[in-house]
Order: sequence, then C-alpha cells, then structure tokens
Amino acid sequence: MRENYPLVLSQARRMLLVREDAEDVTQQVFLKAWKAWEGFEGNPAQRQAWLLRIARNTTVDSARKRRLRRMLPVDTQLEERTSGVLSSDDFSGERIMALLHAAIATLPPKQRWVFQARYFDGRSYAHLSLETGTSEGALKASYHHAKKKIEKVLKAEASLVFHR
Repeated sequence: MRENYPLVLSQARRMLLVREDAEDVTQQVFLKAWKAWEGFEGNPAQRQAWLLRIARNTTVDSARKRRLRRMLPVDTQLEERTSGVLSSDDFSGERIMALLHAAIATLPPKQRWVFQARYFDGRSYAHLSLETGTSEGALKASYHHAKKKIEKVLKAEASLVFHR
C-alpha cells in the first residue's frame, strides 16, 4: 500500500478532481485489493497492473455514480469545472492547465482514464492493455477520441477568450 498509494491517489484525483472523493476511492481500492489478495498470483509487475485495474474500475464506477453532471451542455460543464479547478488548492492556477483539466473532466470516464494514463503518466498501451484487459487498438482509439474532444473544447474556449 505504501508503495502504490501515491500512484492510485493521483489516478483517482485526476479522474474525480475533488481530493476528498479521490481519497475515498483510494481507500476503497486498497480495501478491495486486501480482500482479494490471497487469491492473487503473480509477480510484482503483474501485482501493480492488477492494483491499477482495480483503481481504474473503482474510479470509473465512482465517476458514474456521481454522474459528474455529464448531462449539462459542454460550455456549462467547462465553465463549472474551470472555476472548480481554479479555486482548488491542488492546482497551480495557471489558466491553461485549469482549462485542460476542465476539458478532460468533460470526457466520459473510460476516455478520461485512458487519456490521463497516457498523457500524464506516460504509460504504454501495452501496459494499459495488461491492466485493463482491453486491446491496444481499442485503447489507442479511446485516446484519439479523447484528444480530439479536448482539442475541440480548448479551441472553442480560445476563440471565446480572443473575441472578448
């Protein structure tokens, strides 16, 4: 737990944005892992992939339960997420990073997770495939779609900023 807590927490934090929610999910992840520990067989690399798979699934489930207001129009979501990110002590306050995180937060949970794992953690598609049981091709497609959606949101926001 000591070894993987920061990794699991950062993954949950980027998905959920709210630190307390991420801490709750991280605790749930380690509780699930502890309960299933005896049945796990594998080397340390497989163990970390197994733990990260539990973390991804738990975080995605939590995001779905919270619904993260996905039914709101994208511009309303972006405005709410940006103000939430800018007011958070956990982010630097730089507008572009706030906009990036807010745009990421508008993605569906699975696309958000793939984008963050690749973009922020630099994890390979092969590692993510092992972690999720999803093909590398499907992960690449999810990342591509996520990237396009983020670019679209950021371009729309940039045009609003420059036309004010």
